[in-house]
Amino acid sequence: MAGEEPSPAEPDLRRRLLHWRTLASFLVAAALVVLAVWRLRIDPAAVWSYMRRAEPLLFGLGFLAFYSTFPLRAWRWQLLLRNAGGSEEVSGPLPLPDLTEIIYLSWFANCLVPAKLGDLYRGYLLHRSSRASFSRTVGTIFAERVLDMLFLFLLLLAASLALFGPRIPEAATATDRAVARSVYGGGIALALLAVGLLFGMRFLGPTLRRYVPKRFQGLYDRFLEGTLLSFRRRTFPLLLVQTMLVWVLESLRFYLVFQSIIVTLSVRVSVGMPVVVFVALASSLLTTLPITPAGLGAVEAMFGWILPLFLPAALLAAGMEPQSLAFAVGLLDRVINYWSILFLGFVLFCFSKKR
Repeated sequence: MAGEEPSPAEPDLRRRLLHWRTLASFLVAAALVVLAVWRLRIDPAAVWSYMRRAEPLLFGLGFLAFYSTFPLRAWRWQLLLRNAGGSEEVSGPLPLPDLTEIIYLSWFANCLVPAKLGDLYRGYLLHRSSRASFSRTVGTIFAERVLDMLFLFLLLLAASLALFGPRIPEAATATDRAVARSVYGGGIALALLAVGLLFGMRFLGPTLRRYVPKRFQGLYDRFLEGTLLSFRRRTFPLLLVQTMLVWVLESLRFYLVFQSIIVTLSVRVSVGMPVVVFVALASSLLTTLPITPAGLGAVEAMFGWILPLFLPAALLAAGMEPQSLAFAVGLLDRVINYWSILFLGFVLFCFSKKR
């Protein structure tokens, strides 16, 4: 093992935000939304009408369901840090309120800059708060992402099989089938990539170390330890339960947001739980895209493409527009899991002592 790990440089979010790549990512997001509105013939006035009459109580419950995932994520991360010895320089991992604050600040950063750079920011904040090893902490975050991708894939697979069986509905257009397959295929690719990297590190980690420059070998060792030691046999069942609860709450958030609009319609609309899980997880999958911050633009466009596949024909008979309705649901959902983080995260960022 190499000597003492150097402290990482302090991230400059303002510089990152004003970087041309970040500005370009917001332009890409805007272009995706405009393209979706144009190609799907979405009526902005109808979208606003659906959003404006959403049921506040159900929307508020969706907001609470989403924000209850943050202490749950912090609890899981605390367990991963304990497993990996991620705070070996201090008495133990930080208390849950501190870890929750750090996770929320990292999500705020992910809403500002592309490529999930907020995950590195999270490692820096923990290092600054507890002097924990930065590279080992990033290893625990990678382990957390592997868990999320694995569950995302398994739940997406279960929902897809419940909805389609082995095939996308023939009633869908060729474009719709291609989009649905791309969401499903993306989940498979990310899950296989995450698990493949994990097993590669487990069995080839020492071999690959020989190709790492000597001055970076200490960082590599700590990252490898942080990733592999996160999964201990005695705590693995609890990690699985925690991860399952996170994704159940994510699906519940979308269900409540969807119902907040549906209950105000004159036409009765019902969708099964597999639809809720499939659409909710597909939107979460797209937030991992490194092209735009937190999947901005891509997630909104997905709602316009995918959700109308599952809306009943009675909407058309009543003179309603399924694409506009689906887009309204998507925008309202993003008020919770993007715009509220951007607003509340900015307030927290201004007053937090951890930033």
